[in-house]
Amino acid sequence: MVDISVNIAPITRKEKITLDDEWFSFIQTGKEPHYIRSNILASWKRCRAWGIDPYLRKTNKVMEGEKLQQRLREKYPLLQVVKPYMQNIYNIVEGSGFIIFLSDNDATVLHVVGEEKVLEEYKSDSNFQVGANWSEDCVGTTAVNMVLKEERPIQISGKEHYCYEQRKWTCSGVPIKDASGKPLAVLSMAGRSEQFHLHTLGMLVAAEMAIENQLQVMEASEKMMLTARYHRAVMDAVTEGILSIDRNGIITYMNKSASKILLYDAKKAIGKHVTEIVDFRPVILDVLNAGKGYKNKEFIINSKRGRLHFVKSAIPIVDENGEIDGVVDVFREIKEIKSLVNQMVGAQAQFDLTDIVGESKEILEAKRQAVTAAHCFSNVLLMGESGTGKELFAQAIHNESSRACGPFIAVNCGAVPRDLIEAEFFGYEEGAFTGARQGGRPGKFEMAAGGTIFLDEIGEMPIDMQVKLLRVLQEKRVTRVGGNKTIPVDVRVIAATNKQLRREMEEGTFRKDLFWRLNVITINIPPLHQRKGDVLLLAGYFLRKYVKEDGVCRLDEKTSEILENYSWPGNVRELENALERAVIFAENQVILPEHLPKNILNNHKKRISMYYHFGTLKQVEEEAIREVLEFCRGNISQAANLLGIARNTLYCKMRNYGIKC
Repeated sequence: MVDISVNIAPITRKEKITLDDEWFSFIQTGKEPHYIRSNILASWKRCRAWGIDPYLRKTNKVMEGEKLQQRLREKYPLLQVVKPYMQNIYNIVEGSGFIIFLSDNDATVLHVVGEEKVLEEYKSDSNFQVGANWSEDCVGTTAVNMVLKEERPIQISGKEHYCYEQRKWTCSGVPIKDASGKPLAVLSMAGRSEQFHLHTLGMLVAAEMAIENQLQVMEASEKMMLTARYHRAVMDAVTEGILSIDRNGIITYMNKSASKILLYDAKKAIGKHVTEIVDFRPVILDVLNAGKGYKNKEFIINSKRGRLHFVKSAIPIVDENGEIDGVVDVFREIKEIKSLVNQMVGAQAQFDLTDIVGESKEILEAKRQAVTAAHCFSNVLLMGESGTGKELFAQAIHNESSRACGPFIAVNCGAVPRDLIEAEFFGYEEGAFTGARQGGRPGKFEMAAGGTIFLDEIGEMPIDMQVKLLRVLQEKRVTRVGGNKTIPVDVRVIAATNKQLRREMEEGTFRKDLFWRLNVITINIPPLHQRKGDVLLLAGYFLRKYVKEDGVCRLDEKTSEILENYSWPGNVRELENALERAVIFAENQVILPEHLPKNILNNHKKRISMYYHFGTLKQVEEEAIREVLEFCRGNISQAANLLGIARNTLYCKMRNYGIKC
């Protein structure tokens, strides 16, 4: 309760007469009066120091136009609360000449209630109106600025005003504070001095308390609404579906992601039983019954719209007695998780057809076939020597296809340990074998769902694994190791090998049925020595790749000749390696022959010596066979083809010369 008695000191007739004299004396000489409250005297001193005209009639500071409208818009919530109280007070004093007005915390008048003729009188006398500034440095000592200064209810009687023209008024004012105690505004009541008494300030104090209570309730309500909006925004921003039910299975909350996954409007779902919004029995009910939740558990659920594959967490809500009060269900489709994982681990194709450098007819034909393969959904088999760029072609086909936004999973079939290859390809269930990860793990085919799986070195796959791979390619489904549920996989398969699979089939190390399943579209990637004119193009590309941004590096004319005449048994990979090394050792930004690897230089010297080598026909033939076999890396069929003789003839000559492959 506010004690208003300490803020009002009734002035006797004698004091009024004396106060008139003391006011004149203070104005003229600055002599301090005796019959005045100390806080009023302090205000008079401030007014005198500011040079305020004591005979000032009107405030010279009035806010108008758009600036005033902007201020009223800012104070709209406060005005909506205070206006009804102002009207109620006015209804009590109507006809008595009083006005009730509200000023903000910088003393600008925001709203006035009173009889029209009285308001016109105030406006005419002192320019008092909405927008007028009633601060101490504008109009001298008033109840408004004293309340703001002292932050408590105050009544200023007529002769306590600093400015003479205001002495016919008496004004009461109370501060309206926020929850922290900071003044927001001043509610005031003004009238003729002879009409005022203590009850005037009492009415304002009562209104102040009611207004502050209402403002606090509104502020708390707004905070709760803001918190609720933030809560909804956060919940709707997460990609996981979030759904909560009470102890009876009635849905109490559902976010946008849950609505999207379950294909049900979130607003309509609230208040319904969870079984009403899905076409399968929700596993969340088991948590409600058992009282035990779980985290990141995988579920495969059969529904009318197909097989649903989720990773879910369920958290029981327990009341103060330990009883289950509800359950919060957090779930996410497995395909979304796989997509995120693929992005995090870089399971994306980086190269496209523009990254395949070359203008030879052989490489252009291979690129044309790659474009054709990309625009269909058939399996692709890439054939080529090691280092020719088979994975580069696989990535380019993926990025050119309609699956470009999906994952690109590359698996080297020859690098996976034999006893782990099935789990690596198809995944495994929890407890499938010793050391199996808790919760199981999806395989490469599952991870590639919606995209492409690249099976590199397919010729190295064990024969027993080939049978299982064939079944997956035929049925488009996988079964995890240790599991019994089949999981559909929408995967495009691109396989690659540097082996002659037809010969492997003849020797029984590669299954014919798997070969024909993979060999729908075959692209033969030419070795570098068959790509006439591409060596120097590739060399320029690699120089730009490995030279620093501000540097330029070029090939010496002799170096270019050596590169063009080399057979490149390691293909593009060997060329890239040679150029990267040369850039490191090059001086003056020119790559000379001595900057190349020794094997390339030795090969060049050997070729030169052959031009000057004279010997018997037999010696020349033996040397030629050895050179071609080395060039073909022991491939008899290829060597015989280059020499223009039959394989049996080549075998015979090799025995005669004691050449072993």
